[in-house]
Amino acid sequence: MKRIFWSLGVGLGGFFIGGMGGGLGGAALGFIWGACIGYGFGSIVSNKEATKWIVIYWGLTLALLGTFFGLVMGAPPEPSVGKEAVVGAMGAAVGALCGSLIGIIQLWWRLRRKSQTPHSDPVT
Repeated sequence: MKRIFWSLGVGLGGFFIGGMGGGLGGAALGFIWGACIGYGFGSIVSNKEATKWIVIYWGLTLALLGTFFGLVMGAPPEPSVGKEAVVGAMGAAVGALCGSLIGIIQLWWRLRRKSQTPHSDPVT
């Protein structure tokens, strides 16, 4: 259920961001982009078990966010489709790398906490 709320909430944000710059087509694309990010965050939040999927969720979610922030931060002075594609791809690569590292750390932490459960001693 958390995944649905995250997907709809962030999807609406993407709808408004895409609609401001690209009209109806941009709004639809922005909604899909935002819903994918929301699904990733919803999966991260709702995942209680230590699985390798957490690394994938973090990597893909931050890759999608990295595309946006790469374009915002590294916008070329003379924009063209080629330059924007390169900057967006670089943002996605940095986001995927950072997200994967965060996911690996979170997986390691969860596995470490699971293995440190106290053993029950017999009561005397």
